[in-house]
Parts: sequence; C-alpha cells; structure tokens
Amino acid sequence: MVSKGITVYSYISVAGYEVEFSVPNGRIINTSNDNHSAKDLEIGSRNIPGIENYTGRFVWRVLQNSREIANRYNDINSLTGNLEGGNMKSTLQDQSIFMGDVIISYGFYDAGSGKAGLTNKDQCFVTVTANQSTWMGSLAPQGSPAALKPFSRFVLVAPHDDGMNTMQNSDAVINALDSSNLFKFKDNIPEFRWFGDLLPSEVLVHLLPDIVYALAITQKDTITSMLGLGARYFEFRPAFPVPLFTEISHLENKPYFQHACIPGLAYDVFLDQIVAFLDTHVAEIVTVHIRWDNIVGECRHPTIDELGAAMQNALGKSTSNGHLKCGAIDCLTQSIDTLRSSGRRLICMIEANKYDSWTAEAYATLTAAPIIGRFESMNTEGQESHPLTVLQCQATSQSIKEVLVYSVFAANAATSCLSATKAMLDQQTLPWIKDNVLTRLQAEKPIVVMNDFIDGATVDVAINLSRARLAR
Repeated sequence: MVSKGITVYSYISVAGYEVEFSVPNGRIINTSNDNHSAKDLEIGSRNIPGIENYTGRFVWRVLQNSREIANRYNDINSLTGNLEGGNMKSTLQDQSIFMGDVIISYGFYDAGSGKAGLTNKDQCFVTVTANQSTWMGSLAPQGSPAALKPFSRFVLVAPHDDGMNTMQNSDAVINALDSSNLFKFKDNIPEFRWFGDLLPSEVLVHLLPDIVYALAITQKDTITSMLGLGARYFEFRPAFPVPLFTEISHLENKPYFQHACIPGLAYDVFLDQIVAFLDTHVAEIVTVHIRWDNIVGECRHPTIDELGAAMQNALGKSTSNGHLKCGAIDCLTQSIDTLRSSGRRLICMIEANKYDSWTAEAYATLTAAPIIGRFESMNTEGQESHPLTVLQCQATSQSIKEVLVYSVFAANAATSCLSATKAMLDQQTLPWIKDNVLTRLQAEKPIVVMNDFIDGATVDVAINLSRARLAR
C-alpha cells in the first residue's frame, strides 16, 4: 500500500461546534477539547476503490449541533502525493468564511517528500470562533470602568506583512518582466540570487510567480476580513514602486506595501478599508504603524506631507461627518473613552521604537523552539523603554536557502513554506503567550501578537489577555 499523510489541527471557541476531518476509511472529530493539538490521517491506496485509482478525497466539515454548515476538500493522489482537484488548491483562495456570528478560518499546505527539513505530510488547520468585529466595544463599553482604563491595556492582533495578501500588483510587474530586466529582482532581493546561481534568466523569469508567492505572501484575507476576525494593529510599509516597474507595466505610481521591492496592497486601498470599517464599528480603535524595514533604496518613501494627504483623503470618505480622526502615538497612553469621544479611533505612528521578539537568526526556523526562546528572553524591564511590545508567532523559513529553493521547485499555489509551519507553530506559540504574558510582561504598554495567515485562535488569545489586563 502507498499513502499520503495529513496532519490536522483545529481550534474551536464557540459552543456546539465540532470539526470533522475525513479521508477514505478514516475520520477524526475534534471539539474544543482538542484545541492546540495535532492528529494524523492517511490517504491509503487500499482504501480507494479501483485497481488503477490512487486518488482519495480529504474533507473538513464544520458541524453545528451535528449539522454541517461548511466544508472544503482536496483530492490527493496517494501514490504521488500531488493535488489532483479540490477547493483548497491555492492559499490565497483559502479565505475566511463569515457565517453571521461565527467565522471559520482555514488553510492547507500541499507537502512534498520532506526535503530541506520540511514535513512530508500535508497540513490543514481550521478555526471556528466568534465574529470579533466589535470585540473592543464588548470588552470596554462606552462609560464602563474598563473604558476608563488606558488604551495600552489592550493586547492587539496584528497580521504579519498585512499588505502581502494579494498578487494582483506584483503580477502586473511580473507579467511585464523578461530576462533583460530581471536584474531588478536579482539586485534587490538577495534570495533571488539563490535561483540565479542555478538557472538561466530565461527559465528564472517563468518561475517568478512561484518565487514571489513562496517569499512574500503572508496573508490570504482582505483587510476588511482581517478586521472582522479581530485584527486591530497593522504594520504597513508604504513606498513607491521601483521606477522600472511602472515604466514596463500598468502599475500606477503610488505607494504600495513593499516586501523589499515586491508591491502588495496599495496604501490608499488599505486606508479606505480601515476607514469604512471604523465608520460602521464606532467603538473600535485601529492602530497603523508606518515602517520601512528592508525596503530597497529605489522604492521612494512617501514624505510626511504625502502620508498626511493620503490619510486625509481616506478620512474624507468617512460617513462620520468629520467625527472620525487620526491620532498619534500619544493616544496609546490615553483612556479608551477619551479616544472614542474625541474621534481619534485611527491611531497612526511612524517608525516607533518597539520591543520585538523578532531576530533574523531566531526566526529562520522550521520549529517553534527558537521563537519560544525569544519570548522567554523578554520581560517587564525590557518593555519600559519602548512604547509597545510585539510578539511574533510566525517563522521566516523562506530565509533558509534550501527551504525556499525546494518550495519553489516543488511549487503550486498551496506549497508556500510559510503555510508549512503555520499550524505547527501556532500549536506551541499561542499557548505560551496565553500562559505567560500576564506574568512576564506587566508594563503599562500595549502588547501586539503578530502572525501569518491571521486566524481566530490568534485573535482569541489576544482578546482573553485584553480582558484580564482591563480587569486589573
């Protein structure tokens, strides 16, 4: 018999729900008692009808009081391990499902044969949590004792590289490139040189979509959906495109989120979605942190005046009759009710100093141990000299040469090395944060929990910690 393994994970925080994972002749049903656990299934050829048929169906179903309300599937060849059909074949298409008061987030990783330290088992996670569009208003209602506490009591969820949730703008550039101008990627993104050593430019240009996908795509939901999930802190790196990219493509010359020089979501689109959300969720407060980490020199940074004009343009589209305003970093220390009453529910700061768990060395990993080690090195004293504290849950395994090269050569739209480690890391990092933040990080500073492919489990941890910090 030949078989392909699948490791499954679920997180459930809504009463009456279960997640069922099934393959031919195999089934697992998870409840909330199985949160942060991993279980294995096998698609075995002996369980698939037909002498020459090796393809079996993997399915997850969300059940409410034993009634199915959502499902997704992939058809997997037990001999080759390849995906042969299904509706989880692309990470960017695995968008969260909003079903009234409940949100289902999920992801699937199509594993290869286990090279470069990567798992040889497909990975699938499903989270079932409450719709958290109004969680700040629920925890600290206007006029309540909690709302008199400083904004810094909140623990905020942050989508890591939130603007890398689309290939639309990078595809505009990639589709216009050829071997004669590929040097712009090679010169500006060190990881591209790994492929340049192996392949001629004529071949490399055809691999560009897969390289960008594996290197840069860290989110799969729209900003509006991330806000609905409960995200309230966004680090955004706005910069103009490399001039060559606007010359050879139809890409508009305006600021985009930049991963080195790979353009993601446009800054104006990002701001418009946040303003629209705040217009309809009047007790919520969103923090935007403008940064320019690791952006190449050719990508011009917007000036302060340009940033201000972009913000005012977005606020000008607000339906709040001028009540929604932009606040600055001093808002972090003011009371929640003060921010609401003054309309400063969109806090924007620029390159603020932060107490951050991330280091290049520790996060170039396929395991949770070095990340947990960074968490454990942080303490209240370290927080004091920084306006905010950031705990990053995601690895940057794409910075490991062998991992990125293998991920690209084995590429399809569900083989990103970032999705390979997502659920496994969350299984360890989120419980650590839940169990340790209140005792280890006690400064009167906002805490940020950051993650790839933002999901309900990450949000739940932050909301529960916010509840405890507001009660003290």
